Amino acid sequence: MQGLVEILVLPLLGAATITAFKGLMPKRLPGIWASLLVAVSFILSIFQDRRVSQLAGSHHVITGVLWNWATGFGPAIHFRLYLDPLSAVWLLIITGVGALIHIYSIGYMHDDAGEPRFFAYLNFFIFSMLLLVLAGNLVVLLIGWALVGLASYFLIGFWYDRPTAVAAAKKAFVMNTLGDVGILLGLALLYIHYHGVGYQHLFAIFTHAKPGSAFFEWTALLLYIGAMAKSAQFPLHMWLADAMEGPTPVSALIHAATMVTAGVYLMARLYPLLRLAPVTHELIGVIGAFTAIFAASIAFFQQDIKKVLAYSTLSQLGYMFLGIGVSAYTASVFHFMTHAFFKATLFLAAGSVIHGLAGEQDLGQMGGLWKKMPWTMGSFLVATLAISGIPPFSGYFSKEAILGQAFNSGHYILWAIGVFTAGMTAFYMFRLFFLTFTGKPRNEHLHEHAHEAPLVMTIPVVILGVLSLIGGAFGGWLNRWLSPAFHQYAGGSAAALESGPLFGTILTVGLAVVAFLVAYWLYVKRDTAPKAGTDKAPGVWMLKAWGMDSAWMTVVVNPLKMLGTALLTVERGILAGVVGIASGVQAWASDLAPIQTGYVRRYALSIMVGVVALLAYYLIRIGFIS
Repeated sequence: MQGLVEILVLPLLGAATITAFKGLMPKRLPGIWASLLVAVSFILSIFQDRRVSQLAGSHHVITGVLWNWATGFGPAIHFRLYLDPLSAVWLLIITGVGALIHIYSIGYMHDDAGEPRFFAYLNFFIFSMLLLVLAGNLVVLLIGWALVGLASYFLIGFWYDRPTAVAAAKKAFVMNTLGDVGILLGLALLYIHYHGVGYQHLFAIFTHAKPGSAFFEWTALLLYIGAMAKSAQFPLHMWLADAMEGPTPVSALIHAATMVTAGVYLMARLYPLLRLAPVTHELIGVIGAFTAIFAASIAFFQQDIKKVLAYSTLSQLGYMFLGIGVSAYTASVFHFMTHAFFKATLFLAAGSVIHGLAGEQDLGQMGGLWKKMPWTMGSFLVATLAISGIPPFSGYFSKEAILGQAFNSGHYILWAIGVFTAGMTAFYMFRLFFLTFTGKPRNEHLHEHAHEAPLVMTIPVVILGVLSLIGGAFGGWLNRWLSPAFHQYAGGSAAALESGPLFGTILTVGLAVVAFLVAYWLYVKRDTAPKAGTDKAPGVWMLKAWGMDSAWMTVVVNPLKMLGTALLTVERGILAGVVGIASGVQAWASDLAPIQTGYVRRYALSIMVGVVALLAYYLIRIGFIS
């Protein structure tokens, strides 16, 4: 336990101190202080991960109870921390990539009046994610889960003077709350049925259970609904693209390294339960594959640089869930790691472009930036090659591990969707790269004033770009570290990274190369630039995300509004008008209103009289006063 508490508490300390003393801090101090605390958490995480890695082969964990929480009724629920190889991987990414995003934010937010508030939110978000992955039972995980949703609401709606940002924050909060209900119900089923929610307690039961019962299927499905909402799987995906309203470092933190992968973590954490729920397990893979290709198609025609990356995140999350669905747990965690590297690089590099172009995000206004921003361009190119699955960049190895497991396990349709989506990914990412950095400037005024970002922003981008290049080398380490832990409950099929057939690899890489050539021909040779309002079908439908927002409004939101209006009419017309409850309460409140004088001395006197009266009553009851 020593060290885990410090890792968890340091970001919370940052959030609390910045909030309390932001008015007294010099301008640069909140960002430096917040970054330093997360960096220290990262260093401590390295030591903790080294400790647990020595125990991984024996399936040992570092765990301990902070305090006995709910002990007065039923089976006790302890506030327990829990570190094993799985949570250790998330711990490194949250604190490591999170620290780089904090440092980058010092430069990105330097002119913003709300900079101290931003770093307080950022630290609070890191604390919430750490609580989620270090939780030793599902109740503590749910607390972290809810706090992550709250922190993301703050960050997405950071610029609260923008109506679009406020709407996006509300949308994300509501969609994630739907998932929270699923987790709460699934947790309740497990607690009622097995009298506990601790991982070790539940895993010991799951080991000896037989698969296929309705109880396991429903429990797994409810928990998956929570993961579906947090990781933006179809059809609960609409909030993710709108979340681009937040500052770009928020996009990097939420969409690359942490929040959206919380659902992947939950499903990987509960792999013993998924073994007992084969229908839900299969469903996870199917929805993951559909989300991957669905989101990739939407990214084709996006004109906002951040929207392309947002839908790209949706697609890559689909890959991770596809891996979960075919029992490629280690491969999914591997792709989570490489995705954190290259997607954080892409978002932060995009932020540097936006910063250098005075806030412009429209691809139609960019072009020819490679001379102005060489370091940003180089890092963006490396990350583009990585996400496109081009060897020897990191994304190639993790994607191939997922696709290889899908093929070897007989999920040929899911494998084919994954292969085709890889080609689509290469096309829209090179389209993005070419439109941003190559060709002639499409806005001479913006291009003239474009510039490379300051070092405090450029250095984190370059570091993440290097990790995007070499990240595939971590596959062997993850394989040795995670395989024994997964093997304990899921069996050998889920334990190790596997390679697919050679023709599959050739096909996947070949499609990516063809997609690169097509993008090069369209956007470099022909210099085809996106123009708002001129897209033809089916591009319009792709640009509008296949009309899913409209469908949700028609099928879900508008009927609920109509129901609410009807219930309000019933309340006002029947309960208030006939029964008279509302009018009675209002009249009673009006009679009591004069008591509220606004004088603190009278309030203090009233409190003192009440305390004396209660004390006298108590003394009379015990016989002290006769």
